[in-house]
Amino acid sequence: MSPQKTLSRQSSADTILACNKLAPAGEAIRLDTSVSTKSYYIGGVQVHFPFAPYPSQLGMMNHMIGALNKGKNTMIESPTGSGKSLALLCAVLAWRRSLIAKQKKLAKQVERIVMNFGKHNPLLLRDKFGNTDHPSDTVEPDEKLSSNDKTPVDVKQEPVSPKKSVNSKDPEDDSKTSIGLLLAKALFYREQTLTYILDMAKSRKLEGVSEEDIAVLQEVKDSGIRATHTPKVYFGSRTHKQVSQLVDELRRKTPYRLQTAVLGSRAQTCIYSKREKIGSESVEDMCRSLRDDEKCDPHTNFRRILSHKTIVRGGELEIWDLEDLVKLGRKTNACPYYASREMAINAELIFCPYNYILDPTVRDAAGIELANSVVIFDEAHNIENAARDAASFEVTDKALGILAFECAKMIENRILISSHNSIKNVAETLANWLQQEDNVYEYIDYEMQTSVWPKPDWPVEQLLKDLMLTPDVVQNLKIAYSVIDDYIRKLRKDKNDGPHLKWLEFDDMDPENENLARPNIRPMRHLSSSSMRIVDGLIRMLSISWPGSKFANDYRIAIMRCPNPEARSDFQPIIRSKWKKRLSSIPRNIPLQLNTLAFWCMNPGVIFQKISDLSWSVVLTSGTLSPLESYASELQVDFASTLEASHVIHPDRFCALSVQCGPSGAPMEAKYKTIDQLSFQDDMGEAIVSITKKCPDGMLVFAPSYALLNKLFARWELTGVLAEINVHKEVFIEPQGGSSEFDKLLKAFRKYLYKSENIGQPSARGAIIFAVYRGKVSEGIDFSDYFCRTVVNIGIPYPAFKDVQVILKREYNDAHSVPKPGSSRQLLNGSKWYNIQAFRAINQALGRCLRHKNDWGAIIMLESRFAHPWNISQLSKWVRGSLQVYYTLGEAQQYLEKFYQERIQGDLLNEAVDGDVVTLELVDDK
Repeated sequence: MSPQKTLSRQSSADTILACNKLAPAGEAIRLDTSVSTKSYYIGGVQVHFPFAPYPSQLGMMNHMIGALNKGKNTMIESPTGSGKSLALLCAVLAWRRSLIAKQKKLAKQVERIVMNFGKHNPLLLRDKFGNTDHPSDTVEPDEKLSSNDKTPVDVKQEPVSPKKSVNSKDPEDDSKTSIGLLLAKALFYREQTLTYILDMAKSRKLEGVSEEDIAVLQEVKDSGIRATHTPKVYFGSRTHKQVSQLVDELRRKTPYRLQTAVLGSRAQTCIYSKREKIGSESVEDMCRSLRDDEKCDPHTNFRRILSHKTIVRGGELEIWDLEDLVKLGRKTNACPYYASREMAINAELIFCPYNYILDPTVRDAAGIELANSVVIFDEAHNIENAARDAASFEVTDKALGILAFECAKMIENRILISSHNSIKNVAETLANWLQQEDNVYEYIDYEMQTSVWPKPDWPVEQLLKDLMLTPDVVQNLKIAYSVIDDYIRKLRKDKNDGPHLKWLEFDDMDPENENLARPNIRPMRHLSSSSMRIVDGLIRMLSISWPGSKFANDYRIAIMRCPNPEARSDFQPIIRSKWKKRLSSIPRNIPLQLNTLAFWCMNPGVIFQKISDLSWSVVLTSGTLSPLESYASELQVDFASTLEASHVIHPDRFCALSVQCGPSGAPMEAKYKTIDQLSFQDDMGEAIVSITKKCPDGMLVFAPSYALLNKLFARWELTGVLAEINVHKEVFIEPQGGSSEFDKLLKAFRKYLYKSENIGQPSARGAIIFAVYRGKVSEGIDFSDYFCRTVVNIGIPYPAFKDVQVILKREYNDAHSVPKPGSSRQLLNGSKWYNIQAFRAINQALGRCLRHKNDWGAIIMLESRFAHPWNISQLSKWVRGSLQVYYTLGEAQQYLEKFYQERIQGDLLNEAVDGDVVTLELVDDK
């Protein structure tokens, strides 16, 4: 609650100053007049936009503002390149700006009505607020705080004249001063006052209060906190890179200026000079250790960033990104991580990867408060899986061993022996169970073995009892965690209580070699952050899993066993350089198997329902939400409205076609039974060769799996098809490794096309990337203009049929596809859910080209199943409305060749007029 002034006798005019509670919490959003914009009234809200919006952008803004006005959830699908991000930013900030103005106006109306009521009905006012000995029980204690000392305001202690008290019968009680004091109380206890006036209006005619005034008060009362609370806006996207693009849109293209913040991890923002010597998994522990030992100068100085002239209101970095903050942190030797967290407290718009919002543990650690906030999930096509992942938990036997090892050290140091012993016992019990040689696994897939509970003859309750994980044990675990957490907080708060803190990091510990010398390291004083997270996760999962809990039936417990990657001869652990030589000389007893305990959530509503309940509105948006039918049932959230926007690109600038049969005349179906057939592999190769001959510039080919790509390439090398493709296009293959390998590939691909001397002409050799659905190429990468003129899709990427989690999810949905007695919840059956996952992956891949209104390109589906209307209906709106089905490749080639020629000639004409075909107006991400 905003601080309030202690009530005192003052003039009736001055009493209004004591009633700040009526004013909205939000600060008015400023407009930067240096940014050129046009003004539009959309849904009753004035929106400032950098150019004349496309019809799809107008539709998006109108749709979103309507949902926000009603406080409802909504879904918006708008094709990539349609200016979605810009439209959403302008809409939500214009709406918030309008809401603040409305709330201020409403606050003045309420103030006027209360003042009129008091002046014309002084006896009623005195009846309610004249007895200071008995403040109303309906007022919450936290609403009676003074601004200075945060102690309860006791109206009996207000300064009064020595000649009288508030309850005095002196005639001066009717003076303006007395009425002014009572009015101040009435305004201060707003909710109580509104209820009182409305109750009085039911039985009598109130002087000075009209029927319209009563209607206003009733509206405020019915609206509750929303009448005065201005919501924060949390804008989440899938990756930090996409978050950076959103910040760039806000800064460069919109005039809206307000307090913003971007949330990121320590690993992204740490500027400690020796940071590069620490493995990324140890950054959090390193950070806390340095802080507690007061050896991190950047943390000590982090407030330098808060007051820096570039960051404050009106500064050049008033709208900042993490990169900006890291650069400023290096310049000022101040910590960007803690600066960003501090700025997020008062920020009105907060950007973050959306797992920060979904994961309860991360959300709490980041200080994210969702109550009555607007929550926008951009790139939300994966939100169902992301929510299930956030509600799930996995831990390895190695991590449990480290947890037990740390607890043993605490017990050895005689620190909270009972609490650490409770945790140690649970960790050892679970680790021993995972490592038992006689465990039976019913699912075996290559090197991975999995066993899942509940089983027909072994329910979860019995499993937990067998492991001695009864509710009493879990309750003791909660108590132990709470005691240890309080202890750690106290140590960090009071650095003078005992020696400075130092705890071990994963790379410093070897449970097999407890006597390993560690020079200059003080005894470990508390559990590491990683171990505390494991305990927290176990408590949450064990509490949920016990039969009778609300979500017990939404979870599956699994144990998995696979070869330990650390046992491979080529494994290189990330360790501190000062330990590398010492550890390399010590024989390590590395187990050959890695065992994992998993609590898999089958119901994303476990996470998402609470987010929706807390929020003002939840907005899901993406270029590829289709098919839309599963979101409401899976997330257990009511979406009051949906919008499927059209593409901004003119229909003659793109073509979409499907081909049923290959050159041999056989149907092209990338099914499990056909992909090994040489005729299928040869048809697919010849089809791609024929397309590369005509397609200019860049080209992308998507396949359902790396296994299929490997089979195709093996065959094409033998038949010479790969060499023929390479004649027309430089060939690149999406790597299966980490981000660094992919970044190298993408850079080489772009560099090759950029150096081409005949961009846009059919004689240009161009380049081609072979990739997989759901891979890095298909997710959020911008291949605008000549970087991608054609997207070729092979097959339909259904999830792995034998994947254990896919099997369990299908069974779960089948079991909940018919509503239970007394419940309205009904999921799509397992088959429908399975199909939807495949088509969302296709739609995401299709959005890699056509990135702005002047872009152009072709989409080619080499799959006979896209002749069926149901399959076509699952594609995004902008594709399914334009898709043309051809029986043979020869028929399709005639249409395709004509399309390429027309577009190439158009580019050459534009190049002659503009001098550079690449300088086109970009509307979306880049």
